[in-house]
Amino acid sequence: MNPSMPTLSVIVPTHNRPALLAEALASLVAQTCADWEAVVVDDASSPAVPTAQGDPRIRVVRQNPGQGGAAAKNRGIAEARGNVIAYLDDDDLYDPDYLTRALDLLERRADVDVVFMGVSWFGSNGAWGQDNYDRTMERFLAGAGGAREGDVSVFGEALLPALLRSVPMAFQRPVVRRAALDRIGGYRPDCLLWDCDWAIRAALASRAALIHSGLYRQRAEGQGYSSKQDRTLEHMHSGIDIMERLLQASRGGRHPEHLPLFRAAAARSWFDLAWHYYLNGRRAKVLSPLLRSALHKPGLAHLKLLSRLPLPVRPPVGH
Repeated sequence: MNPSMPTLSVIVPTHNRPALLAEALASLVAQTCADWEAVVVDDASSPAVPTAQGDPRIRVVRQNPGQGGAAAKNRGIAEARGNVIAYLDDDDLYDPDYLTRALDLLERRADVDVVFMGVSWFGSNGAWGQDNYDRTMERFLAGAGGAREGDVSVFGEALLPALLRSVPMAFQRPVVRRAALDRIGGYRPDCLLWDCDWAIRAALASRAALIHSGLYRQRAEGQGYSSKQDRTLEHMHSGIDIMERLLQASRGGRHPEHLPLFRAAAARSWFDLAWHYYLNGRRAKVLSPLLRSALHKPGLAHLKLLSRLPLPVRPPVGH
């Protein structure tokens, strides 16, 4: 281990969570792998995160004024010295073998550039989070395929279309080679779903694997910034923005082979928004996203929803 040139850099963005940050860093110090550095990016906390953290491997850099989570991750990437980059949110924890398992896979599989890490949930809402995660992953993996060997799946071309439909939490928890990260790019500060956006771009630019075990410990206490209010519409609009950007880039010559796939994804995202408005009784809002969806890829579903607009909303079965 060379303290000045660690193999792995862990980026830890934080804002006004000193107690939770201490728990997160304690889980990092407890890793079975010792060859790491942590770059704590203090995004304008008040008071500021102390520079001295009791371990010489932990450095603190400060952003003031605050710029948000995506920009904090990008700052951490710019400061990182390792050849492998990992991330730890300030309210979450690592299993002791998190870094060891990720590095071992990257060492064994030279063809894999990104390792996505399985998630386990804890906290007052942990049981609900775990159940929802397990069901989501079961559906996702049925479509994403991948060659499974024990606790690891290595993915092929089916991963991208699966991610265009859904990005489960495990695929928002990457460990990535620095060379691949330079190719994929950093996080978009103007995108609410920046982790989802990055995962899709990673699938476009690299080969990915998943460690199924829940080595990333996700806290579910209602403490997440996006969980403090209903942000469904914001998330849907952010998802639409991701798909439209991919579609525009493909039309401009980047990954033109995926143009039909991106067109279908954009159509599906606009239709989901129209359906959301319909179910919530906001019928005046339905037509615009429905038209945008149909312009990308018309289908029978558009006519069916259009025909429903004059009718009462049908309650779900069982109500």
